[in-house]
Amino acid sequence: MPRYRNSLNVDPDSNDPKISRRSFLALMGTGACFSVAGVVSAAMMGFLYPNALKIPPSVFSIGRPVDVLASEGKVFLEKYKAFVEVTAGKVRVQTAVCTHLGCTVNAVETGYLCPCHGSTYDRNGLNTGGPAPRPLVYFAVYKGASGELLVDKTREIHEPSDAWYSPTV
Repeated sequence: MPRYRNSLNVDPDSNDPKISRRSFLALMGTGACFSVAGVVSAAMMGFLYPNALKIPPSVFSIGRPVDVLASEGKVFLEKYKAFVEVTAGKVRVQTAVCTHLGCTVNAVETGYLCPCHGSTYDRNGLNTGGPAPRPLVYFAVYKGASGELLVDKTREIHEPSDAWYSPTV
């Protein structure tokens, strides 16, 4: 029976299979091509299915007046990047976004501090130090048709004393 040469150059009578250099390089080239194709496919999937940011609505509810006014102090709403402050039956909502580069500020004992570049603000959001060019703004608060307190981030209030809202319970 005649012996035919197979593609891997393996001697059928030998227990020690050997592969030729040409076959080895062909296999390595094919593997490299598949690797590149996989990377390109992964990049294309990222393009076809983008990782879009979910932007919260510009008008949102902070709850019923009874519930909001039940606890005094300041609460951070992470989803909306805002602080809700309740004092003596009045409520106001202030942005938590630094006016320098948009980092989220932290509430500290003396006011607010931006952890990114060190901008400081007093308790009313007025910039007192650092690179922040403007004070933190307040948002309009009003009672909606359903009776809940709504915050409108498109209606900015720049004077801290004008930002207080006194809801009727």
